[in-house]
Order: sequence, then structure tokens, then C-alpha cells
Amino acid sequence: MDDTMPTEMDLANEIEQLLIAIGEIQAELAVIYRAKREAVRTAKATEIDRLTKQEQRLVSDLKARLRHRHQILQRVNPMVGPDDSLEKLVRSFAEPERSRLLARIEETRRLVETNRRESWVLWIVSKQSLRLFADILDLIANGGQKAPVYSGGHGAEMSFGGAILDASA
Repeated sequence: MDDTMPTEMDLANEIEQLLIAIGEIQAELAVIYRAKREAVRTAKATEIDRLTKQEQRLVSDLKARLRHRHQILQRVNPMVGPDDSLEKLVRSFAEPERSRLLARIEETRRLVETNRRESWVLWIVSKQSLRLFADILDLIANGGQKAPVYSGGHGAEMSFGGAILDASA
């Protein structure tokens, strides 16, 4: 038996535990994102705040797991580069660890992609809501009238001297 097998097995077990932890965090994030989407849809601000705090805690946990990932890669290669990944490392393992870990990496990747899409949807909806809210505030501030783009303020339209652009000329 090769002397490197116990080290590889230990490393494989550590990577598997890390992937399990990341997968659990991603699964929790998926639940939060679904609940957050519903809270946004029903305009429950206190629920959105509560879910955002949970999301921030999970993101912090995820960052800690990613630091652990980097530490694993550094132990294997002190000069960790942008091309280094757990997947690349796992591909160098012997079977059956390689197949088992690659399957777990793929499962984690799917969860991450699903959460990334859901996160972007929530971000887009939030940005659109903020824009619409700003438009409503603008309408209220201008007495129900939309402020002209060329306005210098209420009642002070800007004149640029051109008869086509300035009807008051």
C-alpha cells in the first residue's frame, strides 16, 4: 500500500466534510430565498428584515467555509493560484474517493447556481421596487406631476436659448 494513501484519505474526508457543510449552508440559503421571495411578494417588511439577518449569518458561515477551502488548497500547494480548486485536487485522488467527491462537488455546484439565480431575482425585484418607490415619491413631491427632465426645479424651467427646445422663447 502506498504511504500517501492515509494522507489522501484524510484529505478526502476533510474535503467531504467541507462540502457537506457548504451544501447544508446552501440548502438553508435556498429555504431563506424562497421565504424572502414570498415576503417580498406579500410586502412583509419585518419578515424581509428577519430573513435578511438569517441570510447574512449564513453568508458569514459560508465565507468561513471558503477560508477553510483555501487552507486545504494551501496545504497541498503553498502557491495557490486562481486555477486551483477542490475539483482539480479531487481529480488527482484514487477511486472511489474521486467519484464520490466529484459527485458531491457537482451537487454543491447545482445548489450554488440555483441560489445565485434566486439571489439575482431578489436583487432585481428590490432594485425595481426601489426605483418605483422613488418615482412615487417624486410624483408626491411634485403634486402628482412628473418633473420635466430639463427642469431647474419647481417653476424654474431652464432655458438654453433655442426656440425648438424652449417654448417660452
